[in-house]
Amino acid sequence: MRAPLVLLTLVACGPAGGGDNPTDGTTDTTGTADPFARFINLDPSVTTTGDFSGFTPGTDWASTAWLEQSVDGTKVASADLEGVVLDFENDTPVEGATLNLWDSDLVSGTPDRVASSVLDGIVSTTASTCAPLTYKVSTDPVLAETKTTFEAHQIYPAVEGGTITGAEFTSVSTTTYQLIPTLLGVSIDPDKAIVAGTAFDVARLAELPSDDNTGKIEGAQVIVYDAEGNIPDSLAVNYFIEDFPDRDQLHTSADGLWVASNVPPGELRVELWGNLDGVLTLLGATVVHSEADSINISNIYAGYGEGVKFPSSCVTAP
Repeated sequence: MRAPLVLLTLVACGPAGGGDNPTDGTTDTTGTADPFARFINLDPSVTTTGDFSGFTPGTDWASTAWLEQSVDGTKVASADLEGVVLDFENDTPVEGATLNLWDSDLVSGTPDRVASSVLDGIVSTTASTCAPLTYKVSTDPVLAETKTTFEAHQIYPAVEGGTITGAEFTSVSTTTYQLIPTLLGVSIDPDKAIVAGTAFDVARLAELPSDDNTGKIEGAQVIVYDAEGNIPDSLAVNYFIEDFPDRDQLHTSADGLWVASNVPPGELRVELWGNLDGVLTLLGATVVHSEADSINISNIYAGYGEGVKFPSSCVTAP
């Protein structure tokens, strides 16, 4: 899950989605009166590639028959968790970080568990297997050393022996975050947030690490809606080529990476659209919580409408 974070040092590096956003991070609405068309405007010659077998995309979120997974209830269990908080840029351990865990797809109220990282970034707590959770990593705000980092829809597979091991929690340093305006001349609004992730197809296994190139969707575009169902005026969306942002890239490339910047705080729905058989269709979506001046990582899986896909060890056989 940590690979998409590399893109955050170079977020908002050029025109958004349809190429209508200037490089100062503001939104130019003169190119079209249709906010949707500013971001979802694939050329008919672009064919979206990926495995979409078993799923029939729709034309909007509400009418799409989203895929469902049947979770084996016997695999949902509380387990000890041994993990580490790491700085995303250099993989160094982050000591003294606060880890908040919510037993939910979204942040809601008081966290269910709070833990702190100690020497070598090690953090110990408990978590449920085969159940979605959201985590938040932060450090002392007085020191201003890091930016609050969220990851939504984290699901740990069923474990033998009752202990989740190898869990990694990402922390983004303020120094790295400030490279954005320095390198690109882009102003990121501190009252807004950044959301980033990877577009995966139906066949992609949820348990694979994000740097595994299996099942990434090429030729798709992303759009974000706020809690009221509106497309934020401030929104900018960018795509990448070989894990590097490209100002001329108007849709996901083979790496499947996307990033939305200057999104308002609150509950958001991020949608992934593509051309299948010459028809523009909704492929997948994720629902995330954002807070001002923070970063949220949430991948999109084709066929699923809320960004939740369970590892195979959690799912009952069809």
